[in-house]
Amino acid sequence: MVDFGSKALTPAPRQNAQCLGCHQLNTAHDWATSAHAASNVACASCHTLHAAKDPVLTAATQIDVCTGCHQAQRTDLFKPSHHPLREGKMACTSCHSPHGSTGPAQLVKSTVNETCTSCHTEFRGPFLWEHQPVPENCDNCHAPHGSAQPALLTIRPPFLCQTCHEGAGHPSIANTPQGLPGGMPSAYLLSGGCINCHSQVHGSNHPSGRALMR
Repeated sequence: MVDFGSKALTPAPRQNAQCLGCHQLNTAHDWATSAHAASNVACASCHTLHAAKDPVLTAATQIDVCTGCHQAQRTDLFKPSHHPLREGKMACTSCHSPHGSTGPAQLVKSTVNETCTSCHTEFRGPFLWEHQPVPENCDNCHAPHGSAQPALLTIRPPFLCQTCHEGAGHPSIANTPQGLPGGMPSAYLLSGGCINCHSQVHGSNHPSGRALMR
């Protein structure tokens, strides 16, 4: 007799074979190559059997099931800037396919950018003037699960910008000869940093938007 659950004596592959007897052709068609299958995760570790409503199938309760294992992501979701998973407005499965995917990190789309821009369509492009890191990977600047910085940024500007752009020759370092009289910080650093001027950081379609300023 097959025993189900994360603490069951029946091996996870044997448990899953019982489930896949019916579910092979729907949500589990990529299961064999998934990260969960490679880690010997049993279907019953996430799904609750014989329940009126499986918690993993509801956005508001799915986060508790997924973060039972993914503790680092749970921590990120409690940071000031985060996607609205704790609020129940989206679920982990909005971006990830737990039963397997051809994309990285089991994403629902083929790439990170395709996944992000399926919701954030205004940043999809193509743009007349592109900011090179944007079409490459949204993760270059954003932490998708949560950040202590606004807009899910990995680092606050201007320091994020300076991971690629050299500060010398542009008044973007706090105390430079180009700063205000008396060694005061440059006005370019006040408030939003680089985005005070370069506001169209994702790309611009303005004929004069080469510097992403309009």
